[in-house]
Amino acid sequence: MQREATRLPGLHRQRILAALFGLLGSAGLLAAPGPASACAPAAPMRAAQTGVGPSPLPAPPGTGCASPPPGRPGDGARHRRLPVVAADPDQPPVAATASTLTASAVTMTGLRIEGIVQLPTADGTRTALKFSMDAAVADDVLLRSPGPRGHTMRLTADHMALRGNVTVYATRFVGRLSGATITLGPDLPLPAGIPDSPPGPVTFTEPAIELVYLRTDTLTAHPRLTLALARN
Repeated sequence: MQREATRLPGLHRQRILAALFGLLGSAGLLAAPGPASACAPAAPMRAAQTGVGPSPLPAPPGTGCASPPPGRPGDGARHRRLPVVAADPDQPPVAATASTLTASAVTMTGLRIEGIVQLPTADGTRTALKFSMDAAVADDVLLRSPGPRGHTMRLTADHMALRGNVTVYATRFVGRLSGATITLGPDLPLPAGIPDSPPGPVTFTEPAIELVYLRTDTLTAHPRLTLALARN
């Protein structure tokens, strides 16, 4: 039997997608955009965790680094600082508090690590790392976002696909790749051997993302998106 899908089409519905992800700013619900290193695996974080409130991310990698995956020719052996890029002209204000997105795995197609961006907030700006991609497909998705009056919004889906002009702004990204834990953020250099534009699809396992804003043309979830409000 074919599973029912929840589909949100259209570029003009990006604001609705932002709301679904608990990122609509002025009410503590609109979010915005902001780094990277590769080392031995940290304690894994799985989407099966059921507590409410912000989820702890794996600790920054320490010693015992695994060999990173090979990079493109000319990437060099040294860590590279990412460029500073301008925010999009139509970028709405983002929330002061990031949401936490976890999954068992995410596959990104056409991934490009664009650089570091300053996103507008109600009180100034927020630094984030900007990723763009053609598509992102994730399993066992759990997103926790600050809700109203001491509550946390929890959005879950067994399978979620974002397709078309996908842009992700994050203050931290942690995931496992080729046996190593990769940590990216606006205050970190890009690790040696990690290209800013991989030539093919890239799959991270156990990703944990401090998410501040998300854009996509379409979002499809199986069997459905589930949104709940829990007291902190």
